[in-house]
Amino acid sequence: MTFEALRCALARDGSISGPAALAALLSGARWKVPSNTASARTLWAIWCDRLDMLVETGESDPGLLESLAQAVDGLHDVGDARVCMATVVDPPRRFHVYLSEDLAHCAGVWEGRVNEQAPRAAT
Repeated sequence: MTFEALRCALARDGSISGPAALAALLSGARWKVPSNTASARTLWAIWCDRLDMLVETGESDPGLLESLAQAVDGLHDVGDARVCMATVVDPPRRFHVYLSEDLAHCAGVWEGRVNEQAPRAAT
């Protein structure tokens, strides 16, 4: 049921990253929809700071910045509502999908990157 809810929410999403997240999901990417939720306002504050940091440090991928900015706006628009943050992982991409508490629609979707750094060897 959760896969179908995520698929339906992404199919209705109008964000720039929604179609790519849906395509990744349908092509067999790993996905997870946690059972816990958080305040959209809290997530908005966190991701606003992250967006500012990316801009300040000279992030060179305009698509990543636009995708995150759009998701931040979506979180702002839902205010104090509870959302859950699902992920769709299709290396090297990781989609962050902010779903309404009832999983019926997306508040925002953005495309990040999977951290593929090798673990450090113990010395």
